[in-house]
Amino acid sequence: MFERLEKMLIEYPWKPNKHTKTSNMRKGQYSINVGKTCHWQGHKGKDKPMLPSVAMRENKHEIYNECKRIFPEHPFDCIMINKNFKCIPHKDKNNTGNSIIVGLGDYNGGDLVVEGEGHCILYSPLVFNGHDKEHWVEDWSDGDRYTVVLCCSKFKAMTKV
Repeated sequence: MFERLEKMLIEYPWKPNKHTKTSNMRKGQYSINVGKTCHWQGHKGKDKPMLPSVAMRENKHEIYNECKRIFPEHPFDCIMINKNFKCIPHKDKNNTGNSIIVGLGDYNGGDLVVEGEGHCILYSPLVFNGHDKEHWVEDWSDGDRYTVVLCCSKFKAMTKV
């Protein structure tokens, strides 16, 4: 079910994050939005338009389309892809509703902890509300840990790009 998506993540041209929010990540950690992203410049309030991210334009929507194929019933506009990303306890302030996360790769451990309860997400999708529930990632060992998070932004999506 996840073979093609996993291959896309392994072959993805991962680049270091340049944003202040993620600049303190350990070497080898990556987190990139390959879905739509909020366009901040020139907009005030919650009416910031959602447009395809640079990464979404660069990969010609391949990862986005594969996620739509795998999860056709789940609404989303953002897709965060992560490689060896270990997040600290937090809530997703810009998300609305339920998110889906799935882990891929050849790692051991790395459970997603939601409100204190650990979940093995390796090839096992988990639906949870990241806006309302505090969550974080436990340590893992061995290989690379990839995750894909499908979520909806609180900002409005543009119908035309």
